[in-house]
Amino acid sequence: MRFRGQVGWALLVLAVFVAGGVYLQREVGPKASAAASSEAAPSGAWFCPHGGGPEWAVTLELANPGTEPVQVRVTGLSGRRPSTPQSLTVQPGAELLVNESAEERDSATFIEYFGGWVAAGWVIHAGGGEKGVAAEPCLPRAAERWFVPDGLTTERQDAYVVIMNPFATGAIFTLTLYTQKRAPITAGSWTNVVLAPRRSRAFRLNAKALGEGAVSTLVDVKVGRVAAASLGLAELGGIRSSIGVAGSPPERTILPAGFAQGASTLVVMNTGEARPKLQATLLSKENSQPLGSLVQNAPNAASAQPYPLTMEGPSAIDVRSTPGVAVALRTLGVSADQGSTAGTSAPSGAWVVLPSVAGTPVHPGLILTNPGDVPAVVRLSLLPSTPGSVPPSVTVTVPPGRTVAGPKLFVAAEPFAAIVLAAESGTLVPAAASYSLGQDGFATYAVSLGVPIPQAWVPS
Repeated sequence: MRFRGQVGWALLVLAVFVAGGVYLQREVGPKASAAASSEAAPSGAWFCPHGGGPEWAVTLELANPGTEPVQVRVTGLSGRRPSTPQSLTVQPGAELLVNESAEERDSATFIEYFGGWVAAGWVIHAGGGEKGVAAEPCLPRAAERWFVPDGLTTERQDAYVVIMNPFATGAIFTLTLYTQKRAPITAGSWTNVVLAPRRSRAFRLNAKALGEGAVSTLVDVKVGRVAAASLGLAELGGIRSSIGVAGSPPERTILPAGFAQGASTLVVMNTGEARPKLQATLLSKENSQPLGSLVQNAPNAASAQPYPLTMEGPSAIDVRSTPGVAVALRTLGVSADQGSTAGTSAPSGAWVVLPSVAGTPVHPGLILTNPGDVPAVVRLSLLPSTPGSVPPSVTVTVPPGRTVAGPKLFVAAEPFAAIVLAAESGTLVPAAASYSLGQDGFATYAVSLGVPIPQAWVPS
């Protein structure tokens, strides 16, 4: 009894300490740096829960579409002490590639920027007997609730959720798993998990829900804020990653993909107490086609449902649903490496698309989806990662309700460059879907959603 009382008192003290730190962080805020102290010099952060493994490597992609240099600070996180922060400069109209090791499953990166705005994302390359490439944009904020739909725990498949806490105070959260047939799983060891300051942790979903075609995770944060993403590994294929959905899932999600072998899976995570109203439309180069099978077979209450699909060429799925539903789209490359995306809730007129390739040979691809009712006329410009001449910008028109590929010669001219998209009319949703490495450049496949540019930083 005395021991239990001591443990309870310790937990209470920890909760009070963490809550107090979070209050100070939210109400007072972090101490402003010299670069961030002026209203004319904004600052912000990116959260990159990419994961990793033995002999894995990650390339952090930082793109500056502005006209002034932007200072960044990069800190690596894991279950151990954080790395020494690295200070760098992203030049205007350029991209900076930062190569780092990612030796742990729980590897993550925290990126702070000062004096401007940059887009950030990752390309992670598996090693040490594991293979494949995964790419995603980093998350623009931490939150108190995360929906992570994409998880697969069937034979020879491993699924993880990577959760990072880059702040100076601890976080406490609970993980709940949603599957196709079981009741929601809230395991004791994943209830009220304490994640120390400036740490990240990977949770292996196979340990709690083995043999499931869909395992989706709800991360409910009781104290503090975190960022979350999925990491999937296939023994006979490759790897994929997909950022989580913060707060409450949107009632509309647009998920672009393309250049895969056709086999795809839409994962629908339903946290509600009833079957949701579900509507999905396939947007391809040729037409717009309703997917009636999803409407007729909506997932049960508190469950996750996989829907096999066939997607030929550049395509996208436009999903509309009732509240409480989050989705993700898995695609399969020609070499069995996988791609995954959680999509976006709305089209925009300005984006940065970061490359999703890990090396040469390379076959880069750009997907342009217009879910609107009017044509999208878009100017494409390159942000190079190396000095030299840059091909001139080009203009592309995307018909309403269609998905097309970006100009092949333009995209292939600088395969490691970021691409800035600025719509002269209409809006769109872009993504990179690319192959790289191997003898012919098709050994790995990765999909990465574009990063919307804040209005104040849209290039003129």
